[in-house]
Parts: sequence; structure tokens; C-alpha cells
Amino acid sequence: MTVTSPNIDAHDMDDDMSPKWWNRRIRTRAQVTEIAVMFGALSIVSFWAAGLGIAAGIIAVAAALWADRTPDLTGERAERTDTALAIGTGILGIIVGAGFLAMVL
Repeated sequence: MTVTSPNIDAHDMDDDMSPKWWNRRIRTRAQVTEIAVMFGALSIVSFWAAGLGIAAGIIAVAAALWADRTPDLTGERAERTDTALAIGTGILGIIVGAGFLAMVL
């Protein structure tokens, strides 16, 4: 239902509406693992940036381990291949970033 009123209280709020992006929280282990894979890929791509690849790799490894071992998240664990991919890309990004940083220094 559309209400044209400047008063925000006059609008109907539907309970079945999805939450806004700023109110969303990660709830499942699979979502955290997907984010860890994205950070791992970012760490490999941005190895040349001073420390960004290393930081993204550390975040990827930490997020993958957190998603795999924490009791705070709901849902089943992500597939082992996804977890291994997140940890592997994070470690590779750390190694390549540290190597590039050592070469530059």
C-alpha cells in the first residue's frame, strides 16, 4: 500500500519485507565462507598494494576458520572445498603480498 504523506508514521510497514541493507546481519556459516572466499580473491588480486593483500588474506583465513568452528552462526557448515578455497586463497594472498613487499623494500 502506498501512502503519500510527509509523516513517516502514516506509512504501513509490512512484516514480510526484507530488511534494508544496513540492518542485515550474517546469519549462516555458508555466507561467512563466501565472504572469506571473496576476501581471499581480493588478497591475491591486490598483492601489489602495500599491505592490502596481506590484510585481506588474514581476514580471509580468519573468517573461514571462524565460519567453520564457531557455535555463534546458524546453519550447516559450508562444503570443505569452499572452506579450503577460502583458506588457500587467503594464505596464497599473504605469501604473494609479503613476497612483493619484501621485493620492494
